[in-house]
Amino acid sequence: MSNEIVNIGVPIVHGTNLYPMVKNQKTAISPVKTIQKDGVEIWNISFTSLDCTYIETVRHISSKGPFPMEVFANRRCSDIYRAIMVHLDVPEGGEISLGDLEVYLGQIRKGDALIVNANGYTEKWLKKTNGVINVNEYNLGSPYFSTLAMQGIIDVGTGILAGNFPSFSNPKTEAGFGIDMIAEFYKTETNMILAPLINMDKIKDTEVVLQINPLVIDGCCGLPCNPVIYQGSMKEHFLNYLKQG
Repeated sequence: MSNEIVNIGVPIVHGTNLYPMVKNQKTAISPVKTIQKDGVEIWNISFTSLDCTYIETVRHISSKGPFPMEVFANRRCSDIYRAIMVHLDVPEGGEISLGDLEVYLGQIRKGDALIVNANGYTEKWLKKTNGVINVNEYNLGSPYFSTLAMQGIIDVGTGILAGNFPSFSNPKTEAGFGIDMIAEFYKTETNMILAPLINMDKIKDTEVVLQINPLVIDGCCGLPCNPVIYQGSMKEHFLNYLKQG
């Protein structure tokens, strides 16, 4: 099977600002030294934990609870998870209902990851904006989970909630940007959110293995990361490893 390893992380790109309505800093990538002037090449990169794919914990909205690296440190399998992949036909700004997810939620085991692809949302924006997302509409037009869908996700014991869109709660409400039902999700303090993602169309299996691959930053509630999906024969080796954990 081709594409047994799929890179699903959004790259760090100069000028990008995935959440311009909540911050004004853009990712900045500039040379510190160059071959021509200094004989070596060194770059300075300035970005926030929300300017690429990130993994976050309850510490994003609370002063208490574990940071991502603490969650991983307490797992035998560290940042490797069994995952269920969902492909949905959701319009821009559309709500993901419990009915959309029910058949997949029945396959979730406690602590698993649930990965939702809503029409390749972020990847379409990257193409539309030539790789630099710096518009409010990207976030305000995001698909999102209904209250009942989030409750269903919580009830089956989902450990990692992941998707290829930036707002998991309705961003057009006062309680949007993940403060309402996301707070309920985080009542299990080891739960984490992974977003936004790309290359979802390359994932053909429903049961897959997710490896998150975070950048280790001490005391940070959200870590930039380069997650990958293992499917096909590759995933079987990791599933066997996870069963031992």
